[in-house]
Amino acid sequence: MAGGHLFVVHGRLEMLVHDAAVVPTDDRFTFADTWSPLVGGSDRDGLRPDGWPGSGWARARDERPFWFVSVGPGLSTREIADRVAAAARDVAESEVTAGRNRVIPLLAVPVLGIEGGGHSDDRGEVIRQQLHLLRGVVESCRLDIAVVAPERSIHGAAQHVRGELRPADLPAAHAREAARLGDLARRGELALFFGAGLSVPAGLPGWEAMLCLLAQEARVDPTHLHRLSRLDQAQLLQRRLPHLGEAVVRALGRPERPSLGHALLAGLGCREAATTNYDDLYERAVGATGRRPPAALPWEQAVGSWVLKMHGDIARPDTVTLTRRDLVRFDARARPAGALLQALLMTRHLMLVGASLDDDNVIRLVREVEVFREDCGLTGPVATVLDVDDDEARRELWEDQLDWLTLTGDDLPQRARALEIFLDAVAWHAADTGSWLLDPRFAGLLDEAGRGAAEAGRRWRADLEQRGEEWATVRAALDGAGASVE
Repeated sequence: MAGGHLFVVHGRLEMLVHDAAVVPTDDRFTFADTWSPLVGGSDRDGLRPDGWPGSGWARARDERPFWFVSVGPGLSTREIADRVAAAARDVAESEVTAGRNRVIPLLAVPVLGIEGGGHSDDRGEVIRQQLHLLRGVVESCRLDIAVVAPERSIHGAAQHVRGELRPADLPAAHAREAARLGDLARRGELALFFGAGLSVPAGLPGWEAMLCLLAQEARVDPTHLHRLSRLDQAQLLQRRLPHLGEAVVRALGRPERPSLGHALLAGLGCREAATTNYDDLYERAVGATGRRPPAALPWEQAVGSWVLKMHGDIARPDTVTLTRRDLVRFDARARPAGALLQALLMTRHLMLVGASLDDDNVIRLVREVEVFREDCGLTGPVATVLDVDDDEARRELWEDQLDWLTLTGDDLPQRARALEIFLDAVAWHAADTGSWLLDPRFAGLLDEAGRGAAEAGRRWRADLEQRGEEWATVRAALDGAGASVE
């Protein structure tokens, strides 16, 4: 593997699992309080690199994986971008360790210079220069970089710049599939289904690891336990742990940040999702984009976007579904939840991520839709499975009903990274890249004709200010493209 990959993420840096991070500061080593949750505490002297500001960037004095970059005062956009790229190269040359299931380390980088750097009115050039230089870093270094943008317009502009870069990290067939799924997401026709594999990089145990943790708490011999199926293992554990849901919550813990996969899925803007996971990491990743977190069904009202928690929720231990008895009772207790998943299969295209299709409930629900569609004369796939397990037998079993995409790589960690790169491509195709077009602060991304059109759009928006409600939809559309920025 010669180099890394440049990701663009809609969210907040402090809400993303990473191995190292760039933190903006200034020559006096002051930085905004918003970074305190990331770097921890208020001991800034312990973080301040020796000889600061020196070259304008350096690693934290205590050797934690934070690289501080001074944005000035008085620096040009190119000088700031050069410092960000130099810091990124130093990260690649350091001893930063790749996190759980990662092949190479992940560096999280904000867009520097827009706030404290004095270039708020020159956002287009800031974004273009930093992304172009960071792309050069990942092409030559074993380092993945996630550029994290909290604002919708900055994220859209960054995705526009990525269109100039046109990374070629995917096989041609996978690139076509990413374009298809991204187009579905942009049109509101894609729904999500995700399983435990999505949460493992965030620090949560997979199913087998969780059962081992429960066995330790129940003082059950793991070798004795592993002779049983997963459902029967859980059933036996419940005999020792009557409040099994609470034990599951203890085993899972409360991870601090969503994984890169969660963040990339959140950036797709899908209104409907379903999961067999108990955790709330996807909901938190959506909230980090500035949108309202999805309602957790069936316990919350489905206003706006929602996620169906088919097997329970970490905030409600008594709802956890894990044992064979739970599975048998699922249809009687939660039939509307199953019907909702089936409705998604009938009305949306479902993208399955981190799910191995070995859950008997999910299999039954999908097969029922298959039979119903056949009886109605319908054919063709209803979902796309993104497979990191290289499960050829299961692929053959489902090939008539599901588009099955096996990610590339020699082992699970490599295929898991290939999944992230694939989701990044889907997110690029799904992105709202027009959210900044009429905002004069991004004029540097437009040619002369584009700048003229943007100016005309802003004038039109001003003329519509005094118009009646019949023009409200037009005003909203122009505002959505950045015309309302003063």
